[in-house]
Amino acid sequence: MSDAGLIAKLITEDFYQEQLDLSARKNAPPSNTWSAMPEVECVGYLRDCGVSERMIRLYITFIAAMDYSRDSKQLWWAGVELFVEHPDLFDPIKLSQGSFEMLSEKLKEKKVSQRHTRDSDAWCDIACTLLTEPQFPVNQTIESGIGDAKKLLHDVTSLGTTGRVRFPLLRGPKISTMWIRMLAEPGQANIRHIESIPVAVDTHVCRATSYLGVTNKQSLTPEKDRKLIQSVWHSAVATTNIGGPERISGSCAALDPALWFYGKHGCSQCQTVGYKVRIGRACTYCQI
Repeated sequence: MSDAGLIAKLITEDFYQEQLDLSARKNAPPSNTWSAMPEVECVGYLRDCGVSERMIRLYITFIAAMDYSRDSKQLWWAGVELFVEHPDLFDPIKLSQGSFEMLSEKLKEKKVSQRHTRDSDAWCDIACTLLTEPQFPVNQTIESGIGDAKKLLHDVTSLGTTGRVRFPLLRGPKISTMWIRMLAEPGQANIRHIESIPVAVDTHVCRATSYLGVTNKQSLTPEKDRKLIQSVWHSAVATTNIGGPERISGSCAALDPALWFYGKHGCSQCQTVGYKVRIGRACTYCQI
């Protein structure tokens, strides 16, 4: 097993088995790391309220599209509040019978939208695509709970025949892969070829990748090094069984939230103080 494979295994085991040491972190997140992820908490809440699996997948789809450059916990719980009070805004059929003004007003009121006009437009465009293209993979997976990761990634990132962006905000290189993982876990959709989905690269994943020394490049950025980061972790995961929740077990989709958590709550503090403050067993490999 390569060092990268072992690092991936240690990170995911510590994350999913709740073995990360957060005691040295100020304002530390809960120790129940996976179950306290915002999307996991919120989907669990909606499921306990008796919300259908189809509507949960729609909730995941619309809120994931809004999840950029902001506090994810605040967003996902704001989405729950919006859903409880106005579930029709998440149903493309019922949404099409309402008014854009109401949607825009409620997204702003509940603090689901951030750039209000752009976010409302994107929400409507996604709903329109789902409504008018029922035979395409994204809509079929949302409706049935069964899909194929390769087809979903192609579908969510592709343009319409006239060049129209079919899934604005959801089609980005980070959000699209994160959304597919969320459909599987916690969305409980059965997604074939989930192993083809790479890690969703952002600044936190870049930071962890750099500090853990799994590439020969020390300074990494999401824009320039996305493919390198995804490739090295894909190869690492292929060398070992990293485990994880049932529908994403053994894949980069399982590594993704653990690696993100490591970078955000582990490596970020080490970067700030300038020396190693251990959070888990993978810190043995830290290059700081």
